[in-house]
Amino acid sequence: MTAHLPANRVACSLLIAALLLLLVASGAIAALGIVWGPVLGDLTSTSAQLAWYTNLPSHGWVELNGQEVARGGPMRAHRVRLRGLEPGATYYYRLVAEADGQRATSRRFHFTTPPTDLGTFTFCAYGDTRSDPEAHRRVVRAMAPLRPAFILHTGDLVADGNNLADWHQFFPVIARFSPTVPLYPVLGNHEGNAAYYYDLLPIPRGGGDRGNEWYTAVFGSVQIIALDSCRRLEEQGRWLHDVLRRPKPAGVHWRVAVFHHPPYTSGPHEPSQGVRQHFCPHLENQGVDLVFLGHNHLYERSRKGRLNYVIVGGGGAPLYSNPRLPNPYRVVVRSVYNFARVDVSPEALHVTAYDPDLAVIDQFTVAR
Repeated sequence: MTAHLPANRVACSLLIAALLLLLVASGAIAALGIVWGPVLGDLTSTSAQLAWYTNLPSHGWVELNGQEVARGGPMRAHRVRLRGLEPGATYYYRLVAEADGQRATSRRFHFTTPPTDLGTFTFCAYGDTRSDPEAHRRVVRAMAPLRPAFILHTGDLVADGNNLADWHQFFPVIARFSPTVPLYPVLGNHEGNAAYYYDLLPIPRGGGDRGNEWYTAVFGSVQIIALDSCRRLEEQGRWLHDVLRRPKPAGVHWRVAVFHHPPYTSGPHEPSQGVRQHFCPHLENQGVDLVFLGHNHLYERSRKGRLNYVIVGGGGAPLYSNPRLPNPYRVVVRSVYNFARVDVSPEALHVTAYDPDLAVIDQFTVAR
């Protein structure tokens, strides 16, 4: 049996719909839209986080392999965790937002969870992307086609972490990779510990008052150790010691640390004495294999013992030229936009630093 609405109810519904469309078209009611996103992060073999931003407070959810999951809202800054995923599986998804009778959807994207025994892959690292979106875009254009499994960001994502407009400038640039490649950021001084950093980015759980100011994450055979070099260094030094004295997580061969302020550098920003005091003894003596840093807008590699400290601060901020501070551990320094590619295998980490034209700046290998 077919049910029919009364004619007056049909007419009323059509009138309401027509009025709503007229108000949206005239600008009296803003058209709902997904401003940026998705940004993928904290990707494990069984879970993932996604973040996106809508211009109006809205209810949002993810359509994952055709099924609605992780409904929430109303809000502008959406961040959800997807659980119960299968290792080594590819998931197709899109974002959906609803508000005031309107619906907005993203196009379809996909991501692949890492297998539990993933030992051979590539990841990239870069930082200090603030100030010049076109320079940042050049770096991303060079980096994204290398098909990294994940990307580290060494801080100063934006010029002012409390200015939402700066974030709206940042996210469209990383859209070339962010729906499919997880981003692992750390705080720089320009973020200012702003709420936007925590609200807009899919950051793993960890330590600090907000629960993710510093953290560890595992991707395949790499354990990422992300620190906040702007504050509470003594507390994090104790946390770092505790992390490193524990056995490596199952399947992990390598430990890679990432934070903003370098302990060894040719400048012009001086080396961080706090990092030297509270982080370096643990990094250099407790089995960390590689460290990525920012803050100085250039490329520089310093080697202390067996440990390489790599500054990849050429992501878009104004470049620093003629660094002249004495640095007895310096191997190479170049004032150029840059990023690093790390090819991971069970035997070695092979690191290559590039400029945006994919000219090689530096190469070295870390063996087990």
